Amino acid sequence: MRVTVHTLGCKVNQYESRLMEEQLAALPGEGEVILVNTCTVTGLADRKGRKLIRKLRREHPDALIVAVGCQVEAAREQLLAAGADLALGNRDKARIGELVAAFLRGGPVPQGDWLPLAAERIREFPRTRALLKVQDGCSVGCTFCRTFLVRGPLRSKPPTVAREEADELAAAGHREIVIVGINLAQYGLDLPRRPSLAGLLRELLKVQEVRYRLTSLNPEGVTEELIELFAGEPRLCPYFHLPLQSGDDRVLASMGRPYTAAEYREVAQAILSRVPKATLGTDVLVGFPGEDERAFRNTLELLAGLVPLNLHIFRFSPRPGTRAARFPGQVPEGEKTRRAATLAVLGRNWADQAARRFLGQTLKVVPEYEEGGLWWGHAENYLPIGVPADRVEPGKIVSVRIRNVREGRAVGVIVDRQEDK
Repeated sequence: MRVTVHTLGCKVNQYESRLMEEQLAALPGEGEVILVNTCTVTGLADRKGRKLIRKLRREHPDALIVAVGCQVEAAREQLLAAGADLALGNRDKARIGELVAAFLRGGPVPQGDWLPLAAERIREFPRTRALLKVQDGCSVGCTFCRTFLVRGPLRSKPPTVAREEADELAAAGHREIVIVGINLAQYGLDLPRRPSLAGLLRELLKVQEVRYRLTSLNPEGVTEELIELFAGEPRLCPYFHLPLQSGDDRVLASMGRPYTAAEYREVAQAILSRVPKATLGTDVLVGFPGEDERAFRNTLELLAGLVPLNLHIFRFSPRPGTRAARFPGQVPEGEKTRRAATLAVLGRNWADQAARRFLGQTLKVVPEYEEGGLWWGHAENYLPIGVPADRVEPGKIVSVRIRNVREGRAVGVIVDRQEDK
């Protein structure tokens, strides 16, 4: 059986695609199965899902096309109409092998319940960096967000189970593991004794020769305990992607975000001042209903004081089933486009400023891919760095001294440990 997986959306989806790929690879028989792991975070994501399925149907008329994931939870019939033979929700991902096998046999495809995350386990990734999913679901309920509606209840992977999975990933040769979840700030709230995110990381650090990176973490999840741990542990990558969405308190309250602009600033500044070599990334949602020019300027001013290395910009998209879709004060599309373009220009300047802080310093890089005669990878603080192709062993952590910076990317030379001292 030939299996192809297409992934749209977040790193949690990337982890789950690998999980499903491993299951589908064991299917008996001959033929072709194409899996599309969908996303519904924006209207554009929905359109991409439908368009991809229509394209695959034209190009592979005899294949079994399976749509799975968030968009299925929200718009199953649309994906079937686009050409999918089978549409499965997020709760079906952990048992997709048996469900697709049942469909191929012509039998019923049973609807299951949500499985605990302990049932999800991956041993190896095809990429240099591995992903480790430790959390799913969200109960915050932001007014613009469709994801919390389709991801199910809060579920966390117990620390010991996560460590066992990390052990296997390390044994497969991975030297960097990215910790992913839908809302890492809520990690452990569903488990006995409610282990903290910092406690999870302490358990994972028992696996040697691996560094860990957090994916997106809402600011309310940044605790004193977590900052202290990052400040003293070099194997925890000092890059914090803290979604802001807006720097205006009125807009934040309308969004249902559980922090103020001042609280966000305080958390971000604590990280930058106390965690060595720390950098920030963030998400901003422009054109939320009621966002006027003053609110937008408040966002720009807050970000200018923090100088993020990475800025992800989204234009507000009214999502069916969300409260914000019915809010008054909808912003015209042209104004959303203008604000997004303004932020994009500023974001490139901030990235360059953030990168220049590290000129002359030595950072730890995992080379990932070759481009333009250089091997490129990310430093512990997520700064993109290129090094000459000689002396590079992809996937191995190397020390690199930064020689120059351009457009938010750095170029350096590898130094040995003795020289680094």
